[in-house]
Amino acid sequence: MNKRVMERFTSEFLPTGDPALARKFISPDVVMHFGGGTQQGRDMYLGIVAANMKAFPDLKWTVEDMRAEGDTVAIRYTMTGTHEGPFAGVEATGRAIRAESMAFYRLAHGKIVEERAQLDMLSILQQMGAIPAP
Repeated sequence: MNKRVMERFTSEFLPTGDPALARKFISPDVVMHFGGGTQQGRDMYLGIVAANMKAFPDLKWTVEDMRAEGDTVAIRYTMTGTHEGPFAGVEATGRAIRAESMAFYRLAHGKIVEERAQLDMLSILQQMGAIPAP
């Protein structure tokens, strides 16, 4: 059941960031852990998604692997897009990016109540030219 919810979340919500769809998949009190911090709330989640879509208007999340056990679903993504707006303090560069990401989602009553995500920020910043690549 939880895996099916996440299949729909990744195929219906992630490509659009539609707030109406967010209400179907994300708890109003969702807790997000990423980048060494914690944030809370569906509105905050929608704000992050909108900022990412502004930074990368052609943003695409491709599910490479999905595993479910109990109330948790783990997903490995590939993120691709073109850097057309501010991201991580870096103004638009017009450069294409491709990065790996992994996230663990905990669900309750068919909705995401917690997300723990790890995005390869080093690779993204290097591809944007914000820091030197090796």
